[in-house]
This record gives sequence, structure tokens and C-alpha cells, in this order.
Amino acid sequence: MITTKSGKSGKTKYSYSTFTGYKTARQSDAYYSSVTGNAQEELNYTYGLTDKTKYKLLLGNQTNWQDVIFDGGSITNHAFSVRGGNDRLKFSVALNYLHDEGVLLTDDYKKYNFNGKIEYDVTKKLTVGARFNPSYNERRRFDGSTHDILRQPSWLPVYLDEDNIQFVNRFRDNGKYADAQVGDYAIQRMFDDYDLVAGAPSTGSGTDISNTSNTNPAAKILERDRRDFKLKLFGSLYAKYKINDDLNFRTAVSGDYSRTRQSRYQGVESNRNGASASRLDSTMIKSYHIVVDNILSYNKDIGKHTVGAVAGITAEKTKLDFESVQGSVFEDDTRPYINAAASITDRNQYEYENTLLSFFTRVNYVFDDRYLASASFRRDGSSVFGPNNKYGNFVALSGGWNVHNEEFLQDSKIVNRLKLRVSYGVTGNNDFRTGNRLVDNYPYLAILDDTTTGVSQGNASLVVNPLNIANPDLKWERQIEFNPGVDFSLFNNFLTGSVDYYSRTSDQLLLYNPISSTTGFTNALVNLGEVENSGIEVELRTRNISKENFKWSSTFLGSKNKNTLNDFADSNGQIQNVDGKRAAEWINLEGNPISSFYGWVVERDIPREFLSNPFHPIGAEAQDVYVKDLNGDGLIDDDDKTILGNPYPDFVWSLSNEFKVGAVDFSFMFQGSHGAEIRNMGDQYILNHFNSGQDFISTTPNQGFIKQKIFTNDIIQDASYIALRNVNIGYTFNRSILDKIKMSKMRVYLSGQNLMYLTASDYTGFNPESINTTSATTYGYQRAGSPVFSTVTLGLNVEF
Repeated sequence: MITTKSGKSGKTKYSYSTFTGYKTARQSDAYYSSVTGNAQEELNYTYGLTDKTKYKLLLGNQTNWQDVIFDGGSITNHAFSVRGGNDRLKFSVALNYLHDEGVLLTDDYKKYNFNGKIEYDVTKKLTVGARFNPSYNERRRFDGSTHDILRQPSWLPVYLDEDNIQFVNRFRDNGKYADAQVGDYAIQRMFDDYDLVAGAPSTGSGTDISNTSNTNPAAKILERDRRDFKLKLFGSLYAKYKINDDLNFRTAVSGDYSRTRQSRYQGVESNRNGASASRLDSTMIKSYHIVVDNILSYNKDIGKHTVGAVAGITAEKTKLDFESVQGSVFEDDTRPYINAAASITDRNQYEYENTLLSFFTRVNYVFDDRYLASASFRRDGSSVFGPNNKYGNFVALSGGWNVHNEEFLQDSKIVNRLKLRVSYGVTGNNDFRTGNRLVDNYPYLAILDDTTTGVSQGNASLVVNPLNIANPDLKWERQIEFNPGVDFSLFNNFLTGSVDYYSRTSDQLLLYNPISSTTGFTNALVNLGEVENSGIEVELRTRNISKENFKWSSTFLGSKNKNTLNDFADSNGQIQNVDGKRAAEWINLEGNPISSFYGWVVERDIPREFLSNPFHPIGAEAQDVYVKDLNGDGLIDDDDKTILGNPYPDFVWSLSNEFKVGAVDFSFMFQGSHGAEIRNMGDQYILNHFNSGQDFISTTPNQGFIKQKIFTNDIIQDASYIALRNVNIGYTFNRSILDKIKMSKMRVYLSGQNLMYLTASDYTGFNPESINTTSATTYGYQRAGSPVFSTVTLGLNVEF
């Protein structure tokens, strides 16, 4: 249950809080190569420089595209609230404004929020209340991907200026760049065919240094405008009736409505094909969600016995309306509106709804505050499943023993609290994430889509295509958890904590499973497999020092986990990839973690003398590598593939400390994760594995032992990290000062997040925690990731 602050009877209280700060993104040293650094490396290796390198040095540019794209930004927040009431009426009102500029170029987010609550005691037995929470936010997004934007080399400037415009070849591509001017975006092809001897662009026999015809990276972002505008209204009404001293009834109805308008304009200069590739996508999404709760609760003390029971029914319904239109080819960027497009190239409209009906009950029993037991039952029905398996039944049982309340421990000077407990429970999951909302809400049906255009007898018309294969037997995914544990407090509460063992088994997994392509599909939604996560969780808290003017406490949290695929039926040993273009493989093999990385093991790099052009492009590396013959048969084939790692951490932990010295408070928290690995496909892009300029030459020995790096453990990297998550220092003003300025509370503070972030030495990306959404059987995929960011803020909290 999540609750917010409510009004209280008595004097009305006013609160105001604000903070402002700045955010910066973590960069990757592995993804930046300077022109001079690359030239020095070439000189050290060959004792000379190629014409390409000489030309890059002559250009004199050293662009770090990470500096351009990860531009950082400020964050500001203001919040004001009022709380008050009397014996019968209580209210609270809060206003909030947030402006976050993000850390990526063009990223900007604003949110306006209101929260009002009121509660009134109609009689001694009947209480009614209401809450109203409207919000509005608007955002301009970073429209791109870091791995694609950062593929271009450091010799390329962002804009043409008085110095570099002299190198622009106005003869190239039939005079395509003849009208280039200072201030235009710089493009690699502009600088090809330069005559180093003449010191001027050539008509076709000079030095080429480009490796792509793509437009400027900054243009890909700045010349696109992707925005979201969202209005959300949330409200609820509830009533509580006290039937008698032991029995209470609560009924509530709540709902929310949201209206989101999305626009994505890709301008004329955002693509190398210019106006012909310009496009506007305009989308309107309206959603409605309503929930009705009816809960009856009973609590009774009978001597040493305490009984509590809850029974209830919950019903909810969600409906969504979606409309989109796409216009293509704009003459210029002055009218980025649908009616200015040369043609309407796509239209789409659909709506869906889903419902959930739940019956639940729970009984708690306590004897003499020593022995505790609880049992609960839920029956949940979801419209996303077909009539065969619409409902799922879920049971939970738990028991506890407060050992410290036994006579043999009541006088203990060591044990202040000791509780042994055990629980077993089953929960359900009906959440589909296929990437298509219609399939997510009607997965048991065969859905037809008519947005594809076909040609029949020379005439274009809409064609109906199936989106999925019907499966009326889909049912609830289950999670079964067994959790024994102990809670304790020792040495006059100096040390408190808990230790838990857990075993969480997920079965009947809702996932895509490959099927024969003769069906017209490559996969289908099924319930398949059983995955177990088991381990130990530890929480330790110490009250190190507790004096009037100095307090120090510490908290340690740790979790060790093991992931195992216990059962995958006929699909055991299944090998999958994310897509055909990036066909790196995952294997799902019983006895191993689900989504294990699969492929060949690297033996060594190809020596530079066998690469066609080892120093161009700047920062690039060969896409191929020698791999190991694991079975020793003298051949490299599928029999030499093996499990290369998995994306699940072995150990996750945090350590925090809190200090209070007089009016000053100080705290910090370190957090870390160890043992996980990630398949970082960002290397393939940013290090130019696609580039044929660094292919191995025909005389390279043992070519039968060479494979692309994406199929090996070369790009499987250690995702471990240690971060200084939070640092806070604050000062609370004393009463004598507050009385003079008529305040009841005032605190100023300085805060930092992620001020230190350490990754493994072999990790090349921006964020080992950033994982692309794929599927449960191809988990752990990344293309360098969205960057980790650090934030420093200065804040103020006052109450009067």
C-alpha cells in the first residue's frame, strides 16, 4: 500500500521545498579516439603515417562526440503543500513543479502536478473521503540512439567554420556541396578527394578519409523534434463504515484518464537523403482506467488470542484509444505539420480494453504475541486469457514465532528480539510485453491488421495480415516462493537485522517460442518452462554511537542469487537471437541460467599486419577474431560453441551510513553489483565492426579459425559496478532562529547522486545497468546503453 500525506486536525501547516541542481553523463574512454592519439599509435607501429592520417591531422579537429551529445542539464523542483482540519474535517493540498533538462542533447521534461485530499467524518461510524490528482507534463525527447550517433570519428567537426571550409570538396557528387557555407553541418563526404601536394580539394584523385555517407551526428538529433504532451487526471472516492467495534467495511471507486499527444518530426537535414526522407508522425493516445474495491475487515482480541480477517472484491477495467497518421516529404522545416506533407504514407487506428476481477480473503492469527499464522487466497480473472483459463487461484501461507517473548529469553541481556518465520505463496502474472498492444491484450485471439498496402491487378489497396497465432490455452504465469527467515535485535538493539533464504520458482512462463516458419510466423506465445531464482538476503543495521550531540548508524543490505532453468520441455537447448542482422546467440539449456550467452571463445586477435587498413577509421577495430577449437577436431563449427556467461548478478549489496552532529546531518550510500555479464553490441557499432576497411587480407593464415566478434565472448563484458549512489549533508536550524522568522522547521542540504561510478575494466559502454527490452529468453542485450548520470543539488525544506 502506498499512501500520501493526509491532513491533521489542529493548526494549519504550510510546507515548501525546493531544490536545484545539475546533471552530467558518464562517458566511455573506450569509445573516444583522438586524431593525434591515433596518429601516434600508427607512428609507433609503422614508423610512418599514411596520407589519410596526414590529412586528418591537417584538418586539425578533435571532436569528442560524447561531449556534444551528452550535454548535461539542470534540474529544478518546487513543491508547496497545506495540511489542516478539525475533529471532523481533514484536508491536504499540494502543488509541484519539476523541470529536468536531462543529460542528452534536446532532452527536456516539465511536469505540473496538483494533489488534493479531503476526509470528513459524517458520523462516528461513517467517514467519506476524496482525492483529486491532475498532472500535466511535456517532454522533448532525445530522438536517436547513442550507439548510432557516436559512430563517426573525431576528425569530423560539428559545423563548417572559417578554418575547415577550405577543405570542403565542392566538386564531389556532381557539385552536391558546391553551396556549402560556414555554419552548415559538416558531413564526412565533404572532405574526400583532397590533394595533399596541391593543398586543395581534387576533382577525383585525392585522398579519401570518409567511411560513411551518413549525415552529421548532431544533425540527427537537432534536426529532429520529438515531443510528448500528456494530461492525466486521477480521482477517487471512498467511504468507511464501522459496523461494530470489530467489523469495518470500506468501499472505493477510483479512476484515471490520460490524453497523450506525441509528435515526431524528422527534418530535412536529419537524414543524408534530405527532404525525401523528412517525415512527421503524429499520434493521439487516450486511456481510461477505473477500479472498484469493496473490503470487509474484522479484528478481535479474545484474551491471548488475536484474530484478523479481510475479504474483498476488486474489479478494474482499462480502455485505450489509439490514432496515428504519418506524413512524408516536406519541402523545408518551416511547416512541420501533417497538411504540409507531400503525401500521407501511413494511418493507424485501434482501441482495446481489458478487465480484471479479483476475489480475495486473508486470515491472521496471533497467540500471546508469540505464535503467528496467516493464510490468504486470491482468485483472479483476466480478460487477456481465453475462456479456457481465464481465472487463476493463488494461495499463501505463513507462520512466525516470537522467540524473544518466551520465558527463557525474557531476561536475556543479549537478545532483545528474535523472530523465526516461514512463508509459502503463489502469485500470478498476466502482463504481456510483446511490443504490440493489441497482441498484449488479446493474445489468445488471432488478430488481423489492415495497415499493410498491397497491389492487386495494378491497384493499391489495404491488405489484411494476421499479427499472431491464436492460443486459447494461454494461462496465468505463476511465481511460487518459499521464504524462511529470521529477524533479530541484539546487544540492547545495537545490532538489528534479518536473514532470509528464498526460492522463487516461475513456471508456465508467458513467452515467445520459435515455431516452424511454414505457419507464416517465426514464433508464438505459449506457457513454457520453469525458472528458479534462489539465494540469501541479509539486512544488518548497527547503532554505532547514540549520544545527545552525536549519532552514527549503519545499514548493510546484501543478496546472493542463482538463476536456473529447471524445465524447458521440448524446447530444451533452444538457441535464439535478437534479430538476423545482429545474430549473436543465446541458449536456453536446462540446468543453466535462462538466456545464457552462447558462441565461440576468443583465442587471439588477428595481427595488424593482416588487416587491410588497421588505422582507419579512427578508433575502429577489426570485426573478426581467431576462436578456439574446443573439441580439438581441427575445425571450427557449431560443436565448438559453448555457454559464454549469463546476465544475472551473483551478488548485489549496499552500505549506507548516517551521522548527526548537533544540527548537521550527513549520510552516504555505496551500492554494487557483481557477477553479471552483458552482451554489448555497442562495440559493433561504435568501434566500426561493420567497416570493411579493416577486414583481414587474403594471405591471413588459418582463416578457417576466424569468426565475427559478435558471435564470440569478445563483446560479452563484465557488468559489475560499484557506485556512490547518494551523499547528503544538511543543516537543521534551531528553535531560537526559527521563532524569530516564524518558522516551525527549516533545513538546507546539499546532495549528490552517482558521484562515483566504477565499472569493470573490460566494460566499454556507458551503463552496465541499461539493458534493451528483448525477451525472457534473449535477456542481457545492450547497444552501449543510455548513460549513467551524476547529479548535484542544493535544496531547502521549510514548514510554517
